[in-house]
Amino acid sequence: MLTIGQMARCHGLTTKTLRHYDSIGLFTPALTGRDNGYRYYSPEQIVTLGRIAWLRQLGMSLEDIRTLADQGGLDSVLHMQQSLQAHARQLQSEIARSQKVLGHLQRYLAQPQRQLPAAQTPQKVFLAPQRIIGIAWQQDDPGTIAELWQRFEPREQEIQRLAEPVGTYGICQPLEDGQWRYVAGLPVAADAPLVPGMVELEIPARHYARVEHHGSVATLPETFRAAYSEWLPAAGLMPIDAVEFEYTGERFLGPMHPDSVVELYIPLSA
Repeated sequence: MLTIGQMARCHGLTTKTLRHYDSIGLFTPALTGRDNGYRYYSPEQIVTLGRIAWLRQLGMSLEDIRTLADQGGLDSVLHMQQSLQAHARQLQSEIARSQKVLGHLQRYLAQPQRQLPAAQTPQKVFLAPQRIIGIAWQQDDPGTIAELWQRFEPREQEIQRLAEPVGTYGICQPLEDGQWRYVAGLPVAADAPLVPGMVELEIPARHYARVEHHGSVATLPETFRAAYSEWLPAAGLMPIDAVEFEYTGERFLGPMHPDSVVELYIPLSA
């Protein structure tokens, strides 16, 4: 019989590791002393522990190894082969995910360093209701909001828009269960006909906090975060979960233009 120290040294493990393997039922000693509680292992168990140590080196989790052991897989070439094939597929999937994340990180690091939005004092304004007609996109829909705008712009002439205001609206409308939809649209009169393939909604009459986003639309989320986390609390304004929108007027010079200005309207409690 081998002591726990001898068994551990056979595979360069620690006695703490063997005690853990015993506690989770993965690798139990052949004999435990009744009086002293010492663990003793049979020479045949050296091979089994070697297979466990090898699978751990391959990155297999203890849970997966224990499942394999419970099925007799540590002593079966066929079961071992099947488990290794499944583990290889899992590793390939994890590598693909890691490569995708790495790609995002590398693209971010390759960009010029972004400056945080300059501090603003939100302006509290009251807006009358405004009917909007446009094209909608929801979180589960294919594509992106940027692609939605690419689809919408060629169809703007189909809408009987108002002469004023001259800009376009990007509206975020809360739905049930925490979902939301985004509508790229134009302001219309109450009697304007709904265009096939489009939706209509109303921006409610209420108080809004107006702030400005400067630069590329790619950094819009940073301005929203600053507004919600810093600018509105500093101004004593309380946002609510309701329709919020972006307005792109005469100062909007293009989605990637560094001097573009987008007005952001955040709904406030009464």
